[in-house]
Amino acid sequence: MTERTVLCVDGESEVDDVATAVGEVESVTAVTRTSAADAATVIETTALDCVVTEYGLADGTGLDVLRTLRTEQPQTPCVLFTDVRPREIDTASVGNLVTEYLSKDLPNATERLGGVVADVISHSAQVGFPLPEGEGDRLESLARYDLAELPVEASFDRLTDLVADHFETPIAFVGLIEEDAENILSCHGAEWGRLTREETVCTHSMLQEDVLVVEDLQADERFAGNEGIQNLGVRSYAGANMTAPEGHVIGQLCVLDHEPRTYSADERRRLQQFAETAMEILDLRQSLREARELSA
Repeated sequence: MTERTVLCVDGESEVDDVATAVGEVESVTAVTRTSAADAATVIETTALDCVVTEYGLADGTGLDVLRTLRTEQPQTPCVLFTDVRPREIDTASVGNLVTEYLSKDLPNATERLGGVVADVISHSAQVGFPLPEGEGDRLESLARYDLAELPVEASFDRLTDLVADHFETPIAFVGLIEEDAENILSCHGAEWGRLTREETVCTHSMLQEDVLVVEDLQADERFAGNEGIQNLGVRSYAGANMTAPEGHVIGQLCVLDHEPRTYSADERRRLQQFAETAMEILDLRQSLREARELSA
């Protein structure tokens, strides 16, 4: 079983008890820190599978820890383990940072903690998805494109047919990544209309500048436990960003195979060119629509 690392953040008098409870989970190593600043250093330098934090810390709050976590490792689940009641915690300005809340006032709370940690780790592929920096601005950029008024289906169908033929893959698609789902505008080789962001690799691919290649989805820890992705029946993935003029990634052009496979540097470059073509089609159609509205 893969070894897991859990960061435990609490006061000096309690952090060892927290770490002991977490360390009882199979294949888990607990790392302890007693301040938000020290926890931030660990988050910035160590791959984590979960964070358990008290709310009240000597130099801030557990939400400070979780803000850093969401910036550096946005998919990592977190447990707020505290005797501070939820209504006394100001989460309105920081969004949904907490995966689970466990009150220290509950009977045998520390003994329960290990089970909670084990659960959130095992379900981390389904409890959330990573968000790019400036997600609000990105969604505003996407909203500029009125898909109901843009006749792009035929153009994208020709493009995905061409892409699938070029790479000799059974599936190729163009998808725009909305707030909670990926809207598949054209798909060669599968009947996919919308995929939740939890079950699409594109929500990870959009976070990096270069083409993302996953040679074997079943061998990659990010996706091996994701039932939504497994149910799609694919084993390999390559995705390239569709970047709007404002610089925000709003979609992906992807190729998928039912078998593990690799992609050369030249193939990755070509896939990115196809993605840029898809973006150019979208921008051209949008410009024509805006010109017609202005003329009218």
